[in-house]
Amino acid sequence: MLIFKITKKVEDLILYRKISLDVVWWSYSGKKIPNSAIKEEDGLKYVIRSRAGYTDKIYIKILKQNDHYSIIDNYEAKELIELGYDEEKVSSLKSILLYDEILLETSS
Repeated sequence: MLIFKITKKVEDLILYRKISLDVVWWSYSGKKIPNSAIKEEDGLKYVIRSRAGYTDKIYIKILKQNDHYSIIDNYEAKELIELGYDEEKVSSLKSILLYDEILLETSS
């Protein structure tokens, strides 16, 4: 049994005898990628991005994950510096963008 306390727009709700609603258990904003694309090195997760024929290793942080997909985002520079990377290396790292192609790990 779930009990909800509603404090806003109650007058709009009481006009209806029956109300359907969806309960969202969690909500994150980021890029959705398959878990098979995520690799790990030295405790950091990364993906391989393909753009214009070049491949780059892009470090990512996982915001939320289920059995098949992960919601990811890029690290901020200060987060990588706190993890032990020097400023020169951090400034040369690439970010993942919308519509980037991510290489999947396939089992042969």
